[in-house]
Amino acid sequence: MIIAKNCKSDYRIVIGGNASPSEKHSATELQMFLKQISGAEIPISTDEITPSNNEIILGDNKHLRNLNVKIDWNKLGDEGFTIKTVDQHLVIAGGRLRGTMYGVYTFLQDYLGCRWFSSKVSHIPQKDKIEIGPIDDTQVPVLEYREPFYTDAFDGDWSARNKMNSTTSRLTSDHGGKIVYSHFVHTFDSLLSPREYFVDHPEYFSEVNGKRVSERTQLCLTNPDVLRISIEKVRQWIKEAPEANIYSVSQNDWHNFCECEKCKAIDDSEGSHSGTMLWFVNQIAEAIEKDYPNKAIDTLAYQYTRKPPKSIKPKKNVIVRLCSIECCFSHSLEECEINASFKDDIEGWSNISDLSGQNDRLYIWDYVTDFSHYILPFPNLYVLKPNIQFFVNHGVKGIFEEGNYSSGGKGELAELRAYVLAKLLWNPDYDTDTAIDEFLEEYYGKASAPIREYINVLHGNVMCDKSLHTNIWANPKIGYLSEDNMKKAEELFDKAEKLADNDDILARVLVARLPIQYVRISNLPSDDPKKSEIITKFVDVINKEGITNISEGMSMDAYKKALGL
Repeated sequence: MIIAKNCKSDYRIVIGGNASPSEKHSATELQMFLKQISGAEIPISTDEITPSNNEIILGDNKHLRNLNVKIDWNKLGDEGFTIKTVDQHLVIAGGRLRGTMYGVYTFLQDYLGCRWFSSKVSHIPQKDKIEIGPIDDTQVPVLEYREPFYTDAFDGDWSARNKMNSTTSRLTSDHGGKIVYSHFVHTFDSLLSPREYFVDHPEYFSEVNGKRVSERTQLCLTNPDVLRISIEKVRQWIKEAPEANIYSVSQNDWHNFCECEKCKAIDDSEGSHSGTMLWFVNQIAEAIEKDYPNKAIDTLAYQYTRKPPKSIKPKKNVIVRLCSIECCFSHSLEECEINASFKDDIEGWSNISDLSGQNDRLYIWDYVTDFSHYILPFPNLYVLKPNIQFFVNHGVKGIFEEGNYSSGGKGELAELRAYVLAKLLWNPDYDTDTAIDEFLEEYYGKASAPIREYINVLHGNVMCDKSLHTNIWANPKIGYLSEDNMKKAEELFDKAEKLADNDDILARVLVARLPIQYVRISNLPSDDPKKSEIITKFVDVINKEGITNISEGMSMDAYKKALGL
């Protein structure tokens, strides 16, 4: 099929007269990118027009039905799609919500070579002729919720084009919307605030060492009034945010679980503090299920609630989200002894879901940056794929990958990480090296080779030395940041700067170099003459890029002040 040649085309794009917002948007996007590729502007028509022999048919419409193409719409769901050639027709049809749109982007990506690496950098090939052979491609995402939580990935077009439905992305109705949370996580204070209730009702809050506490407290989950008030509050949230899919009922971001007699009895019986948590959340889920059958209640399996209970099963409208905060992130879950307990807990929750026969909505909160030092080198690119595959193989349906989300957030190679994650969250079998190489080639141009070597040096170090463990609070003296590695990295970035052949590429190289400068600033003695020069270069790039945070808890202004600036 020759769709376009010499800036001309005999084709038209056909959508249904009742096409969804995302199907209309996908038609416009397809028209725009085909013109960028070939120079041909292909008209868009509705299915009221008389069928012709040369059509790109988007979504379920009259022209598709005239072809007698069998499509299993139930299998495709909201986000799956089929791309199929039928005679001289190209059919891209999927779920009305986002499926057809994802099919259009997949066609542009997999069959025409388009890539959307960051919100500002794409690769759209130029061709005199767009010619395709037979296609019969059906894809349904294995994950229902996919979120690479990086600042640049919040861009709505980038998210849609990379088939991410992130709750924090700026996705509109034209993009088919997104997964919408109400009260994202750590919501106990939002349910019952100690400031409002503690004076009159200390029994609503955690008993710790025999005393009810109001500071950094949790809820007493066996108190019937706490359950009643929480159900009322969740119902209020649903009325206030009816567009939300998921409502979070989850512990605050600290310990101090309740040790009262009733709570302790459940937790002791279940062998985990997740016992009272799931018992409580299940009752809220049951209370809203009849009136709101399509709403889900989300809770965390986090720190003290991470271990699954022995007998309590999550109800079918409950999502349990496991958090990997204690893990090593330089080695995969299956190969690292530090990760053994988290691996066991994943398997335990997976078994609970399977045994219940009703709940298969296990989610993950994963971590992909250093939260104490956003700009520190963090060699985790090669654990992303095996970990995501492990999650999927154990029934996980949603993954949140928490990176550097601060304003102007970069972190080390942040845009690369977001791109690799997007590829893997849609297709857990996507090749990591392919994702890295195609990104580097376009993003850094002629400077890509030394940056690739820099990635290889640090990742090779941790992959070969299984004792070089990395958590999300690693410091600039960690073993893989040896003097030899730092000298090698500096040589490589010197080469990359020389190879940068325009200002945009050079600016990206200078950002990629920030982690090495940060290590030097952190480790060089204050009287070292090199330190002042490195600080000047570092701060100059930080200011130009508008990077606001050096870590999750420290602003860049505070860091500059600490440097004496």
